[in-house]
Amino acid sequence: MLKSLLLRACERIALNAMATARYDRAERWLRRMQGIEGETRRVLHNLALARLAQGDAAGAEVLLERLVDRDGESPAVLRALAEAAYLSGDRDKARTRLAAVLADPDCADRTLLGRRLALCEDAGAHAKAMAGKRDFAEGNRKLAAGDKDGALNAFRRAAEADPTDFVALNNLGTLLMNHAGDRVAAAKIFERAAALSDQPVLRRNLAAARERG
Repeated sequence: MLKSLLLRACERIALNAMATARYDRAERWLRRMQGIEGETRRVLHNLALARLAQGDAAGAEVLLERLVDRDGESPAVLRALAEAAYLSGDRDKARTRLAAVLADPDCADRTLLGRRLALCEDAGAHAKAMAGKRDFAEGNRKLAAGDKDGALNAFRRAAEADPTDFVALNNLGTLLMNHAGDRVAAAKIFERAAALSDQPVLRRNLAAARERG
């Protein structure tokens, strides 16, 4: 009973952290779950998503492949593997995986995945998008160093390089709203991000920008 209560508490904290884009905190609580119940499907899958959100596509793929080897393929795991391939920069693998996921008539995130597949079909567009990942990493470094103007510019470049990068868009919108004080521009950015991915943090940020605009 106590173990079950502890697992539910850990999972609730982890999922709340994921919903608010605090992925390092989510991973810490998922690791605690892993120590209690082992490498269950929910632990491995959510750990992979947390690693992906923190930019570790290779680490996420290891976890996802472990799931496939043990439990077989599922739409959710194939979706995450496609994301890992795209973020890793492996154009051919991403193109194959994205096409496979989109072949499912019940595919979620069809807009995002379709646009990413189109980028992978165009070598130049794909190269540009992947170059934008360096700008995204620079934005995170500048943000950690307290250089919000530099971070804002870096995230803007990252979003321009890869129009499907909803995380860069979210970071850009957050800085526009909370640092630059331009809530009208922030709302437009959050609208673009929310059109790509239906995530709670994007919906909340869009609502906040519109409310304050």
